[in-house]
Parts: sequence; structure tokens; C-alpha cells
Amino acid sequence: MTEEPETVIDDMDPADLLEHAAAALKSGAKEEAAKTYNTVGNIYMSVAEFEEAHKCFQESKQIYKDLKDETGTSDTMYNLGVAGINLEQWDEAVSALESAMKLFEKTGNKSGSADAVYGLALANLGQGSFDEAMSYFKKAQRSYKTLDNTQGMASVVMDMGAAHVDKEDWVAAKASIKKALKIYEEMGDKAGMADAQSLLGDISETNGDEKRAAEMFVDAAKNYFEAEIFDISREVLDRAEQKMWDIPKATRRRLRRVIDDLRDNLPEEEESLAADDDLLDIGD
Repeated sequence: MTEEPETVIDDMDPADLLEHAAAALKSGAKEEAAKTYNTVGNIYMSVAEFEEAHKCFQESKQIYKDLKDETGTSDTMYNLGVAGINLEQWDEAVSALESAMKLFEKTGNKSGSADAVYGLALANLGQGSFDEAMSYFKKAQRSYKTLDNTQGMASVVMDMGAAHVDKEDWVAAKASIKKALKIYEEMGDKAGMADAQSLLGDISETNGDEKRAAEMFVDAAKNYFEAEIFDISREVLDRAEQKMWDIPKATRRRLRRVIDDLRDNLPEEEESLAADDDLLDIGD
């Protein structure tokens, strides 16, 4: 949420940026250093290097605290919380996100506050505090609705559904995920639609409804394909195909046509992997 440093960083890798941050700090350009550490942390987060990201956010937070910069501190505290969630350091994540939420509220950052509340829901869920998590999820949902943040609402509702799946509360899970699916459909978010349909397929499969599971998996595969997430499209398609002889003949024929069409249009796996590698290349 903080602004990027004024220094041009597009062509710099994390190691160069860390050297730049250390040099800035040594020369007394503390704000520049704090912003750069935060930027590097976000780069590491984007490639799932959560330990490294956590270290960078810690550096950034300390500098912002020394500067008494509440806006910078709140942003990096939030980022620390998100890193903690990914590292499954639940207690630290809760503490960081609570601090971020209070600072966001103090500085009038309603969007940041909503994000922190959402993070607290996930962190409490990780701790095993289901009821507390649900309370935070509902609070985040209300906040995102007030802010007209449809993507945020969809993500919250989807995660609520996933939480109910873990509790094997199938009725509540289906209701929540179907609600998320409707929001994703209204947004035209193919990846979100696919995630919801795939999870609904999982629920149907667990409950022995092979026909519905196959239909959901095929719908999910189509949407993953349209979102150009080809590897997951292929995986979900495989799951649908495994059910072809467990469903009614008419359904099998209908789905088979869709499956074959998708198979014909999916790129070769080598092409998909090459595309993924390009996305992860952050430069030398």
C-alpha cells in the first residue's frame, strides 16, 4: 500500500535493491530505505519467498517506527501479518494485523482496515479459532460492501465457504461458495468462477454426487482455460474424466464433447510450463 521509492527499480533484482536500501539507510535517507525494504518484501512475496519477505518487512517496519511514520508503519505491519499467515506463524500474524488495523483506523484508511480485518479472519482460522474467524470474516465482508470492493467481498465469502468445508458443514459451505460464484459471475472473473466451481465439485464428490461433481469440474476446467490457467484446467479436466463411467449416459455424452474440445485446445504441457517460468522470471 505504500508508494514505491522514487529511484528507478524496474531493472534491479532483490539483491541490488537490498544493497540500495542499506546504502540509503547509511546515508540518512531513511524513508527511501524503508520504502525499498517494503518493495523488496513484496517482490519476495510474489515468488513465495516468505521468509525473505518477512525479514524485509521487519526492516521496513523498524525504520518507519523510528521515523514515527504511522502510514508506513501500518502498511508494513499489515505486510508482516500476511507474511506470517503464509509462514503459519499464527500468533505473530494476529499481533501484527491487530496493530495494523488500529493504525489504519487511526489514520482513516478504511480500505487498509478492511484488509487487516480480513487478514485477522485468516490468521484466527489458522489458530483454530473458528468462531472468532467467522466474526472477522463477516466484519470484513461488511467493510468491503461499504467500500464497494466487490473483489474483496467475493474473496471473503469464498474463504468462509472453504472454512465451512474444513468443518464438514456442507450446507453452509455450499451456500457460501455459491454466493461467491454468483459474485464472480457478475464480475466476469473466470479464475474466481473456476475456483468456486472446483470447490463445489469437491463437495459433491465427497457427498457421493458424482454427476454434479463431474459437471462442476468440467465447468471449472472451461473457466480455468478461459483464464489461461492451463495447468489447473488440465488437472480439473482429469478429475472430470475419471467420473465418466460413474454418471448417466446422457450426461457422459454431453460432458465428453466439452472435454474433448478442451483437450484439443489446451496447449502442450511443455508450453504451459515455459509460460509459467517466464512469469516467475524477475530478472537478473
